Amino acid sequence: MISGAPIYSIIYHKPERLVRLTWLAGTAGMTDQDFKETLEAFAESALQHHAQRLIIDVREFKFRPSAEVSAWRDDVTVSKYKRAGVKMIAWVWPGTTPSNAPTSKNDQFENRYFATEAAAVAWVAS
Repeated sequence: MISGAPIYSIIYHKPERLVRLTWLAGTAGMTDQDFKETLEAFAESALQHHAQRLIIDVREFKFRPSAEVSAWRDDVTVSKYKRAGVKMIAWVWPGTTPSNAPTSKNDQFENRYFATEAAAVAWVAS
């Protein structure tokens, strides 16, 4: 029997070479290890499908990773995004969106933040 709430969904859109990560309400009970495993699964999906576009929906994201995990993300998952050929990452963000500056010192792709999923999809499809 499944006892916990789901924490994420990953969907691949082949024609657009797009992989989407949607964080779900179950993230309220996440651990750093859960966060790392999810990012690994997402980055591996990008590699497997040679994704050029990513959408990350954080509207229901309730977890705050430690500083160590953030550094790990920069070293491990961002390098996989590069190897996959990612060129664009659209973030669906609740409330006021942050600047479109890189999310990591290692970013070599364009990041944009959107208040709606429709706007994010429109940008990555352009």
